[in-house]
Formats: sequence, structure tokens, C-alpha cells
Amino acid sequence: MTTIEPTLGAVLIPALKQFVMATKLHPILVNFTAALIPVSVASDILGRIRKSESLRHTAWWTLFYATIITPFTAISGWLFWMHDDNGVTGMTIHKWLGTAMVALLFGLFAWRWNIHKRQQWPTWAYLIASAILAAITGFQGHLGGEQVFANM
Repeated sequence: MTTIEPTLGAVLIPALKQFVMATKLHPILVNFTAALIPVSVASDILGRIRKSESLRHTAWWTLFYATIITPFTAISGWLFWMHDDNGVTGMTIHKWLGTAMVALLFGLFAWRWNIHKRQQWPTWAYLIASAILAAITGFQGHLGGEQVFANM
């Protein structure tokens, strides 16, 4: 008789899900994404208007940290998914929009990195795109918050 070894995923994913649920990791990480992206956008806009190098660097570093943390925010969101989230339109949008935000954020980061390497001020096109991503971040938080706080 042969025994089938459990795959790493069959053991690791339930353990990660249990960890995320027990620590409520997703709501913790959400706060970093929700803060860092708008701070980056506001710093870039104000930095460009005031010609402030300090604000330009703040925008770069906050976007850098948002790009690092946001994939973990999305992954923890998938692991935090609960059975009563199934069939809830807002949560379905929240799940897929959060996943798309990771890709959008990486694209925005690549664009901002080019600007940063050349030590230039962000273009108005970049500022508009980043403001749209900040608005999407706000909408994303609204959808998640509605599910959490709707019954309180």
C-alpha cells in the first residue's frame, strides 16, 4: 500500500488561512495600503506645486513601501475570504479589484521609478493616473468596510 504525501500547498494554505484569520492580518495590512498610496499622491502633487524635493522623495518612498506591502494585503484578503462573503456583489468586486490593484500599483511604481531615476518632477499624466489609483483605493476600502461594518 502506498501513502500519498500531502502537497506543500495542501498543508501550507490552510495554515496560512488560519494564521490570517486568527491575527486578522488583512485588516491590519489594509491600513498601510490605504494610507501609503494617498500620501504618495498628495506628496507628489504638493511637491510639484511647491517644488519641494522633500515631498518628491516622500512620494517616492511611500509608493515604494505601498508596492511592497500591497501584494501581501491582497494575498491576505484572499485568505481572509469568508463563506458569508460568497454571493455578495460588493465583496466580489472588492476581491477582484484588490487583485487588479496590485497589477496597477506595479505599473504605477515602474512609471514612478523612471521619473525617480531621472530625478524629474512627476508629469501631470502621472499625477492624474496616481490620483485615479488613490480613488480606486478609497472605493476598495469602502467596499470592504461596508461588509465589515454594515451589521454594526
